[in-house]
Amino acid sequence: MRRRALILLTLLLGACTTAPAGPAWIRLGLPGAPNADLRAIADCDGRFYLVGGHVDDEGDTRPAGWTSADAISWEPVGFDPLPTSQYGPQNVISAVACAAGRVVMLGSARGGAHGNPRVSTWHRLPNGRMAENAAPFETYGGDTAVDVAHLAAGPRGFAIAGNRSSGAAAWLSPDGTGFTLFENAPGLASTAAAPTAARDAVALPDGRWLVIGSRGNRAAAWTSHDGRRWHLSTPPGPDAPPPGSTAPPAGSEWSEMQRAVVIDGTVVAAGPRGTSFATWRLRDDTWTEEPSFGGAPSGVQSLAAVSGQLVLAGGGLWIAADGRTWRQRTTPETPVAATGRDDILLVVTAGAAYRSVF
Repeated sequence: MRRRALILLTLLLGACTTAPAGPAWIRLGLPGAPNADLRAIADCDGRFYLVGGHVDDEGDTRPAGWTSADAISWEPVGFDPLPTSQYGPQNVISAVACAAGRVVMLGSARGGAHGNPRVSTWHRLPNGRMAENAAPFETYGGDTAVDVAHLAAGPRGFAIAGNRSSGAAAWLSPDGTGFTLFENAPGLASTAAAPTAARDAVALPDGRWLVIGSRGNRAAAWTSHDGRRWHLSTPPGPDAPPPGSTAPPAGSEWSEMQRAVVIDGTVVAAGPRGTSFATWRLRDDTWTEEPSFGGAPSGVQSLAAVSGQLVLAGGGLWIAADGRTWRQRTTPETPVAATGRDDILLVVTAGAAYRSVF
């Protein structure tokens, strides 16, 4: 009897000293998504949008999306490809952005003799369905095409960051129903001294667009009011070029800005520096760099500002409650995107999506 009492007391003491488990993850119920390829998520004017593609048993794809007001009950989003579109019906949606009541999506499907991505953009109709935008083939394809990287929204419309054979490029639209390509633009395109690459865009509070990426082997950013001319903005770092030089010193550590958001009026950009993550802040046209953290085997795939906190997906999930000090959060699977609202935290993996709390 005494032995059993001692065992019970030991168990009770162990229970009291065990660290509490973190908040649980709940898998989202997405109607009609047994073989979904999920890519991105965004909080759009009080509704969450989760996007990707349906994949059938033969490997054929079609666009997919779901929306929810509370992150609990989800309903599918319908897609209306153009009647003459060959690749719109096969799109996998890779990005979604919203502003001023408009929702725009970016997708692609591989096709043609070389299997290159055939890009489409989509805008939300009054009935909630997504309509494919008409665009000449050369807008996203053609002989100078390289890639279309990411989609952003702001008060003046929408921007896509990507690359052409001339280097970094941008596509701008006032309403998301059609985009204008700006390639080989002065200040943004590659030069003989340094090639450029664009990875994301963000709307600045003063109405300019900020495109981020790299120039040579170091992080870089560019600003423009209209997409025609761009101003280079070079963030600080240990690989800063010597005075009077436009190129980084030989052997310097590679870095690149890959995702950016605005939080409390300040732009925060994130990306790899060597084998770690780095973050940069832009305020009053001046960049500062934060200490590196974590590891960056897959780069930064998404960055969101949620209720004063930063949420980063890249080989794992990282959260900076104070906007500066990062901690890693365990997830059921490796995340490809994340967002949230108030105390809701949403994570997207390749084949599922989950809800938790901060």
